[in-house]
Amino acid sequence: MHRSLFAGVILGVTLFAEGARAQAVDNDWDGGYHVVATRRSGFVASFSGGPAFGNADGYPNDLAKLDNVNYERNTKFGLGTANHLWIGGALTDWFVFGFGLTALNLRHENAKATGSAFTFHVQGYPLFYRGGTFRDLSLFGEFGAGGMKINGGSREEANGGLMSVIGIGAAWEPVRFWRFTFGPSVEYLQTWSQSMSAHVGLVEARLTFVGGP
Repeated sequence: MHRSLFAGVILGVTLFAEGARAQAVDNDWDGGYHVVATRRSGFVASFSGGPAFGNADGYPNDLAKLDNVNYERNTKFGLGTANHLWIGGALTDWFVFGFGLTALNLRHENAKATGSAFTFHVQGYPLFYRGGTFRDLSLFGEFGAGGMKINGGSREEANGGLMSVIGIGAAWEPVRFWRFTFGPSVEYLQTWSQSMSAHVGLVEARLTFVGGP
């Protein structure tokens, strides 16, 4: 599953790059040296937050207890919150990247999963050249590593150790004021290790600062 998600992201980026290259050829592209940004350039910083829903399942980070049903802890369908913060830059009007921090929690009855991760954020605007509202419609991916724990009451019952993280999503930021943009985003986030896995859906409001133009 992880490979298919990664392959999908790579395919999408490749198709977009080919489309941009083809359009550049049609417009007698000069190598990009005289292209002037019209929507975004320079420093970019973004914060988003909102409800999260999903499931986390794991074991203590102890080889003797892995895959032993007596030590398994599952949040079942949990509800919670998530927050993202990342900073980076816009290479073009249609491509942004950055590094950030993700934090989330899920709760179901007395089981609570909490986790955080450091991620690399890539974001593209594949329909930018259609103009209008499409200039603010994006697809993004996040890749990184972090950790997660499940507590039952006041006691830790599962620990994921160092976990891999991958997320894919879409955002639309139609509201613009000064150098800020604002709008909704949705994301599917998966994190996993030998002792734990989690599948989380996120619905967030995003506020982004764009340095230029």
